[in-house]
Amino acid sequence: MRYKKEELTALERIYDAAAILIKTKDYSKITCSDVIKEACISRSTFYIYFKTKDQIFVHICDDIFNHIFSSKLKKEKHHDFSKDNNEELKHLITHSFYHFLEDKELILSILNSGASSIFLGQLRKRIKPLVVSLIEKKIIGNNDIPLDIKTHQYINGYTALLQYYLRHANDISPEKISDYYFSFYK
Repeated sequence: MRYKKEELTALERIYDAAAILIKTKDYSKITCSDVIKEACISRSTFYIYFKTKDQIFVHICDDIFNHIFSSKLKKEKHHDFSKDNNEELKHLITHSFYHFLEDKELILSILNSGASSIFLGQLRKRIKPLVVSLIEKKIIGNNDIPLDIKTHQYINGYTALLQYYLRHANDISPEKISDYYFSFYK
C-alpha cells in the first residue's frame, strides 16, 4: 500500500510512539489510547491504520524485517554484502545479525515484554524461506532428518541464537554469531 506524505507522518508518529511506550511499559499495559496520546494524533487517524495494538507491533516487526531479509543487498555503513552472490546464503545470516544489532534496544524491549510472541512469530515467518534454501543447498542439515523437522529446529535455533546475541552483542561480532549458527547445523 502506498501512503501520501502526510499519511506517512502519521504512521511514523504511531511507530515512534509505540517504540517509546514498549521501552517504558509492559506490552499488556499499553493501550491504543496510550499510543494515540503519545503520537499526538486523533483517534480517527489512528484507526485508519490500525484496529489493535498487535497490528502496530506486527507492522513494526515488518519494518525491521523488510530490509534485513531483502534479496537486494547494498553497501552499508558497517558492512558490504552487495558484491556477494545471492547463492552465498551464509552472508544473509551474517547480514541479519548486523541489522538486528542496529535495532537492538527496540527489539530487546519487545522481547522483554508481552510482545515477544509477535516479534518471534513474525521472525519465524521471515527466516523460514532462508532456512529452507540453506537446507536445500545442503549448507546446513545435510542429514536424513525430515525437512519439516529440520526447518522447525533450525528456525528455533536461529531465534534462540538471535536473542542470546542481542543480550551479549558487546562480546560477540555478527560474523562470530553467524559462525556459531552454522557450526550447530553443519
